Amino acid sequence: MTNFYLNTSIENIKGVGPKVKIQLEKIGIETIQDALFYLPKSYENRTKITKISDVEPGNAYQIEGEILESKIYYPGRRAFYAKITDGTGFIQIRLFFFSNPQANAFIKGLKIRMYGVVRNTGNKLEVFHPSYKIFTSNQRPPLDNTLTPIYSVGSSKISQFRLRNIIKNCINKIPSEDSFEKKIDEVFYTNNISEFSIKESLQIIHSPSVKDEILKIKNFSHPAQKRLIVEELLTNLIGVKISTKRIDKLISPKIIKSEASLKEFKKNLPFQMTKAQVSVIDEITNDLNQIKPMRRLVQGDVGSGKTVVAAAAMLSVAKSNFQSVLLCPTEVLAEQHFKNFSQWMKNEKIEMNLLTGKTKKKEWEKINEGLISGKTKILIGTHSVFQKRVSLNNLALVVVDEQQRFGVKQRFEILQKTSQNLMPHQLFMTATPIPRTLAMTMFADLSVSKIDEMPPGRNPVLTSVMSNTKRDELIERLEVICKNGNQAFWLCTMIEESENLDVQTAEASKKWLEEKSSNLKVGLVHSKLTKNQKDKAINEFREGTIDVLVCTTVIEVGMDVPNASLMIIENAERLGLSQLHQLRGRVGRGPDMQAHCILLYEGELGETAEARMSAMKETNDGFKISEIDLEIRGSGEILGTKQSGGMELKIADLIRDAQFLDKSEKLARELKDRPELVDLLMSRWIGKKEDLIAAQ
Repeated sequence: MTNFYLNTSIENIKGVGPKVKIQLEKIGIETIQDALFYLPKSYENRTKITKISDVEPGNAYQIEGEILESKIYYPGRRAFYAKITDGTGFIQIRLFFFSNPQANAFIKGLKIRMYGVVRNTGNKLEVFHPSYKIFTSNQRPPLDNTLTPIYSVGSSKISQFRLRNIIKNCINKIPSEDSFEKKIDEVFYTNNISEFSIKESLQIIHSPSVKDEILKIKNFSHPAQKRLIVEELLTNLIGVKISTKRIDKLISPKIIKSEASLKEFKKNLPFQMTKAQVSVIDEITNDLNQIKPMRRLVQGDVGSGKTVVAAAAMLSVAKSNFQSVLLCPTEVLAEQHFKNFSQWMKNEKIEMNLLTGKTKKKEWEKINEGLISGKTKILIGTHSVFQKRVSLNNLALVVVDEQQRFGVKQRFEILQKTSQNLMPHQLFMTATPIPRTLAMTMFADLSVSKIDEMPPGRNPVLTSVMSNTKRDELIERLEVICKNGNQAFWLCTMIEESENLDVQTAEASKKWLEEKSSNLKVGLVHSKLTKNQKDKAINEFREGTIDVLVCTTVIEVGMDVPNASLMIIENAERLGLSQLHQLRGRVGRGPDMQAHCILLYEGELGETAEARMSAMKETNDGFKISEIDLEIRGSGEILGTKQSGGMELKIADLIRDAQFLDKSEKLARELKDRPELVDLLMSRWIGKKEDLIAAQ
């Protein structure tokens, strides 16, 4: 059996029928190899049982006990409650999303084993939405002998249990004797990078034993993880080099700079552009006026005005009778950009359209007609633009907002969307500063512009740090702010990377705010709401009919409400500096407004968390924030989540793993003349080499 078999359909694996195959495709698993490299986002330790008397709120445990009572109740919304004891204490389970059969299974006297984060609510220990198993005394299930991997499942309905079994079955399909795999393993052995083969590395990462050192696994410092991290960085470096070499041989449309149009555009803006914005626009329009493909990265702090720079570039393209696409990571951001562009270009006779996942079929067909004919000059959208059914007539410019959210493959997929034998120019924008080391490697194919000046009238956001025990003091402050006509965000961060807990924290905070104040109108946005529910809450907040918007990090990118003057972030100690700064940038967008950000923390602050909080209080400069973030991470504190804003990598993190870039560069040079190994690496980390750019 050769590696070729691993590129066959996932339906060849036991347990994957037609329905399961559809669910797997939703999370990007179509082949056996896709499953092998669909790596866990976190792990749970279910190898032991913890007594209720020994648990500490805020941590995750596996607990076993007897069901004492259970009931469905309505504390403002339908919920389920169960009381458990193990003889050393009592703990409650609370569910908000459940079926009647699920509730009926909690029979008094039966045993239950559950895993989840313990919370202290009203002097009672409680777990929201734990994973659990109910059994009788004589059917006690065995304990796991390895750490339990947790995978991102997104909109897929596939269970963690089923996904784990499918991936285990895929690991068993890895051939022990594959000549190409052995050659790659040898490259890693001889360069002293890892003693583990690819098969051993995947086995450890998908199912690590306790002896595999839990802390190393969780901190991404295990040798098996190092093997995959270096391999992924290596492959992406190769991908950048391949695509750069090909693109440099191509020709792009020459866009004539229209001074009159740009002058009129600036005049119609409801604000005055900064010198930095004007300078960057000049750099971009000069690039567009060449037949050499532009690949430019615009770095600018949160609120520095990157979007209007992109709008000016897209206007120039439209005036030259070509098309441009603005690609956004979220629907919220796409809708906001469409609204702004429509306002800024209202005096121009330019047809533009918005395309997102919720665009209805009839509307999409009408949009596509305009794109194919060339009548539509500006398209603003999300990943929906990647659909094969979307076609463009004469694409000349692709703008990617928050470019760090798109990997090497995504950078070039959009470039296949033109029928002309021309290479579109590319403009990338980011609010996350790229450290010099990374700019010289992963982003070596990009020219860099900086917007290092904030719009006039934009005041720095004043930041303070407060213990969660003092949160009651915030109610009066919220009432005063909202009475004076301003609004506030109340942000609930993710705890232990559990989407359910993320949602429950938001639900609980909304309820708490409503109980504490009858004067505040409180809205809610989180991942479990339908698009219509989210849109309704966001629009009401923008229109001012909601005073406080309780939300999750869904608002990190793209929520622009000029009237919002206060951002409160719960469990701020759990977030990285770059993400905290990005969230803080959602307030203080109104002219001459003094905005505030309050960072709430739980328990005692550790040394690293305290360093982050101090940095947030001391500076609003995103470039300084990035430098401090890199220093903190480089000192040995490694986060288990990808909060650095790195590209869409499966295991590597461009900030955390910067130390491996030199090794990856060396390996890339070593493999330059070994195309058969490059092809294998590309297929498992990025996709087919030929797919990086349109065939020319």
